[in-house]
Amino acid sequence: MRRLLSRRKALLALAGSAACAAAGAGYAFMEARSLRVVRTRIGLPRLPAAFSGLKVGLMSDFHHSFTVPVALAEKAVELLRAEKPDLVLLGGDYVTGSSRYAESVIEVLGTLTPPLGLYGVLGNHDYWTDPRVIRNSFSRFGIEDLSNRGVWLRRSSSRLRLGGVADLWTEEQDLEGALGDLGPREGALIVTHNPDYAEKVASNAIDLLLCGHTHGGQVVLPLIGAPYLPSKYGMKYAAGLVRGPRCLVYITRGVGTVGPPVRLGSPPEVNVIELVRAQRSPSSA
Repeated sequence: MRRLLSRRKALLALAGSAACAAAGAGYAFMEARSLRVVRTRIGLPRLPAAFSGLKVGLMSDFHHSFTVPVALAEKAVELLRAEKPDLVLLGGDYVTGSSRYAESVIEVLGTLTPPLGLYGVLGNHDYWTDPRVIRNSFSRFGIEDLSNRGVWLRRSSSRLRLGGVADLWTEEQDLEGALGDLGPREGALIVTHNPDYAEKVASNAIDLLLCGHTHGGQVVLPLIGAPYLPSKYGMKYAAGLVRGPRCLVYITRGVGTVGPPVRLGSPPEVNVIELVRAQRSPSSA
């Protein structure tokens, strides 16, 4: 009888452990689909007064694939459209594994029509599949490629430089091409996929670097942090607003997932950044 009770306890304990594991996995799967809007206000001393209050939508890391449905990108677009941003920036990694997923996800993103434009750069997964397919889809669906180039945004008689640089892991970066004829008293917004690029920048011309790539860790464990984060700098560039060596860096946790379609402690997000003119110098921000 005693042996039977011990066996029953062991089986109950095993069943309880399995149930907890299943519940944890189920929660992690649900969190990966629990998109939210994160709103942030950032002060930039060199921001032209005419652009104070500019609402920038930032999305990245869609990773459309067999395990990440295009419906997740559709939900992200729906959430961002409701925020009515002035400008939308896309930080790369539109697909994982195959470029055959590119057209459907980029077509969804191309339905956004902010008044100051829709711009994007490519990420490492886009280069690992086929960057030509990504760029062809950009062109077809009205997304302007900012890789190693820039544009001037204009309001009244003021201008604001918006540029992009290519992915740090897979291509050469041309910051000069992104900055163009930026004046010595002007600052630029630069979008790139990998936030580690902030450690490479030798120029003080960037006011804000906008990135994705790290997924906030994707799975972040209590007391431990993220077991894996694709950065040379630990958790520094996991997510949110960070001060880099020469500029502010903002990193979105992104929309999709890589590997198992789960998130834990790092829910997917769509970001809305309000830029305001700050009074302090960049060094004291």
